[in-house]
Amino acid sequence: MPQERTVYSKGEANRLIDSLLHPLFDINPAFRIVDSILHGIVEQNLPETAFKFLRYNLPWIIGELTERKG
Repeated sequence: MPQERTVYSKGEANRLIDSLLHPLFDINPAFRIVDSILHGIVEQNLPETAFKFLRYNLPWIIGELTERKG
């Protein structure tokens, strides 16, 4: 049975998510969480999604928290 082609590949879906949400990060930080959730849905790999969330967002979160304290 031939495999059906999806509308978008994983890479295309991830680029679409990035192009839509990354410009909104400065407007509202919640878009970072939405971005991570949508990438997680596309990738369907919870450990990788969690690692990427920490890798790409933890420095920003720490910066925001320390900026608010100081």
